[in-house]
Amino acid sequence: MQKYRQIAQQMLRLSLATVACVAAMLGVYALLGACNRQVVLGAVAGLALALGNFFFLSVTVSNALDRAARDGEPRRAQLSIQLSGTVRLVVLVLIYVALFRAGLCDPVAALLPLIFAQIAIKFVEFFRKDDKGGDAAL
Repeated sequence: MQKYRQIAQQMLRLSLATVACVAAMLGVYALLGACNRQVVLGAVAGLALALGNFFFLSVTVSNALDRAARDGEPRRAQLSIQLSGTVRLVVLVLIYVALFRAGLCDPVAALLPLIFAQIAIKFVEFFRKDDKGGDAAL
């Protein structure tokens, strides 16, 4: 149960940081006079895909580490994580291709949240307190 609590806390932190970045992006689009339905749909789709990608990454890594500790096979856990990364990438590409081909959203607004999520992960980890209650991790 602790494992899922940690994943939920990570998701909450990442969600808040990524939503803030997407809101800033929409603000820039609005200032440029380019904010329309496609931009908003792209931002929402990109945000959902970025957060979903991180969620599945977290669950996969957590399960693989548990399995490696239980079975004593770290190589198998590593392969599981690598396979998950490939599958997640293929799924993301397929979804983005479908969205762009259908003309449902702005490509830049849809792709930027993936970059924002990566930046947010690094930002959140930089300021994350370590498990022992010490200062921010370096």
